[in-house]
Amino acid sequence: MALVLILAARHVHRPQSAAAWVVVAAVAAMGAGWAFSSEGSATGFGGAIASDAYAQFFNVLFAANLALVTILSVRPLNAEQVRPAEYYALLLLASTGMMLAASSMDLLVLYLGLELMTLCSYFLVGITRDNPISNEAAIKYFLLGSFASAVLLYGIGLVYGVTGATGFAAIASAVSGRGLGQSPILLAGVALVVGGLAFKIAAVPFHAWAPDAYQGASTPVSAFLAAGSKAAGLAALGRVCIVAFAPEPRIWSGILVGLAVLSMAIGSLLAVSQSDMKRLLAYSSIAHAGYALLGFIAGTPEGASATMIYAFIYAFMTLGAFGVVIGLGQRGEDLAGFHGLAKTDPRTAGFMFLFLLSLTGIPPTAGFAAKFAVILSAVRSGYVVLAVVAVLCSVVSAYFYLRVAVLMYMREPEGSAPGRFPVTVSAALAVAALVTIVGGIFPGALATWTATP
Repeated sequence: MALVLILAARHVHRPQSAAAWVVVAAVAAMGAGWAFSSEGSATGFGGAIASDAYAQFFNVLFAANLALVTILSVRPLNAEQVRPAEYYALLLLASTGMMLAASSMDLLVLYLGLELMTLCSYFLVGITRDNPISNEAAIKYFLLGSFASAVLLYGIGLVYGVTGATGFAAIASAVSGRGLGQSPILLAGVALVVGGLAFKIAAVPFHAWAPDAYQGASTPVSAFLAAGSKAAGLAALGRVCIVAFAPEPRIWSGILVGLAVLSMAIGSLLAVSQSDMKRLLAYSSIAHAGYALLGFIAGTPEGASATMIYAFIYAFMTLGAFGVVIGLGQRGEDLAGFHGLAKTDPRTAGFMFLFLLSLTGIPPTAGFAAKFAVILSAVRSGYVVLAVVAVLCSVVSAYFYLRVAVLMYMREPEGSAPGRFPVTVSAALAVAALVTIVGGIFPGALATWTATP
C-alpha cells in the first residue's frame, strides 16, 4: 500500500481519498491480528521473525494507531498543504517498521525494523518544509536519533562478539551455557542495547528529542510518535530483555530501574512548567515511559502483561488528548486556548477531561487500571520503594493534568468559540474515549489477550 501511494503521489491531491485506503489497510491488519491471535506461535525467515501472541498484540495496537492518526490527519493536511500520498506512505512504512520490530527474534532484524520506523519519523517531523520550527525539530531529532542508532548497533556488535549470535534464543543459550554473565564486554553490550532502545521510548536520559520533535511536528505526527514509537520501543525492549538476556536479569533490571525512576521524576517535574500543550504532552509521555518500564523490571509474565496493557491503554488516551488539540486547531496548542472551553464547547471539554483523568490515573478510567497493574507488579517483585516513587510522581502529574481541567471549567472564555469539529476528528475521539472507559470498567479484558515474549 505504501509503495502504491508513493507511485500515485503526483496524482493524489485530496487527503480524504488517500486516507480512506490507509484506514482500510489498517483495519485489515487489525482484523488479521485478531483472526490469528489464537493460532499459536510460528516463526519465519530462519527463526528471525515470530508470529506469536506477543507480536500480534502489538501489531493490532500499531494498526489501530495508524487508523486513528490517519483520520486525525485529514484536517491538518488540508491546512498545511502537505502532499497526502507521501505523508500516508510514510505513516504506512513507519507502522511496518513497528510491526517488524515487535515480531523480530534477531537483533539485526530488530535494528532494521526500528530504523525503518525512525527514518520515516524524521521525514514526518519535517514534512511541513515551509515551517522553520518543523525543520529545526527534524534536524535535532535526526542528529540525536543517529547517535542512538549508532549506540544500539555498537551494542549489537559487542553482544555478537561475545556470544557469536544475533538470534535471541541463541544469545540466551550462549550466555547461560558458557557462563558469560561476568564478561565486561557483554555487560557493555547489554547496556548499549538497552540504552539505544530507551531512546525509542524517550526515557530519561535519552529523552531530549521528544519535546522539540512533538512541538515542531504537526500535531497528528506528534500523536503518532507518542503512541506508536513508544509502543514499538517497549515491544522491542521486552523481547530483548526477557528473551535474549533472560539468563542475566540482574544486569538489565538494574538499568531499567534507573531509567524508570529518572523518567517518572524528570518527566513529571518538567511538565509542571510547560505552557505549550504539545510540550506538556511530550514530558507526559516521558513520565509514562517510566511507568511502563515498571512491568518489565521483574522479568515475570505478570509484569510483561502489565506493561503490554499499559502500552495499549496509553496509546488510546494520548491519541485522544492529541485529537482534542487537533480539533481546536492553533488555539489548542497553548494552554490559554483552553480557558472556558467547558462553556463554549462542553462536549470537547468533556472528552479532554476524560483523557486527562485517565492520564493522571484516576478511577474508573483505563489509565488507573493500567497504572495500578504496573505498580502492583513492582510491589509483588519486591520493588516497594520504586512503587512509592511511582505513586509520588503520579501525585505530581495530577497537578499539570488537572490544571488544564481547571482552565476549562473554572475560567472565563477568551476569544471566540472554537469551530465545529470535523467528523473524522469526532470519530477518532469517540473511539479513544470508548477504549478509555471500557478499559477502566473491565480492566481484565485486555489481560486475557496478553502474552509473554
